Amino acid sequence: MSLARPLAEKTEPAWPTWQEVARLSAVLLLAVLLQTTVAPHLRLLGASPDFALILVVCVALAKGAETGAVLGFATGLLTAVALMEPLGLGAFVFVLVGYYAGRYAETADLPAGLAPLLTVFAATVVANTLVATAQFLLAREVPLGFFLGRVLLPALVFNTLLAAPLYLLVRLWLQGKAGLRAAAR
Repeated sequence: MSLARPLAEKTEPAWPTWQEVARLSAVLLLAVLLQTTVAPHLRLLGASPDFALILVVCVALAKGAETGAVLGFATGLLTAVALMEPLGLGAFVFVLVGYYAGRYAETADLPAGLAPLLTVFAATVVANTLVATAQFLLAREVPLGFFLGRVLLPALVFNTLLAAPLYLLVRLWLQGKAGLRAAAR
């Protein structure tokens, strides 16, 4: 009689399949294209929606922390290159947001309708606060009233309104109809 526990079987493959990589690459390309072409033309009190942030959060909720962090890094770098912004800050912010959104999805019981809304809301607050803090540390003026009223509040409204439809589209694209049934529970 052996006292050793049997090895747990691994249920998921260690590496994603090429189909999953292709689908994630399509989401990455969509995020960068929406952020660079559509977002500048949509304005609410001077703020634009952050499609890249929303799509990183949606992928992290659907696929987990590691995938969210990797996609966040790639999205941050490509968006910075496309918009000719300094490299690094956007990638850092998206890595943090993607990782923690994925950890939330892995550890919390996700209510069907509120998870994407609450996660995008929190991610918008965190991302904008990190960017404002970095600007402050670089000795750039960041007036608190302007930041709250003209940057954070409109971004919260835009991003939260776009979270649910984009989450359903991302979930359908990445997981098929089974993903939609799981999202509806």
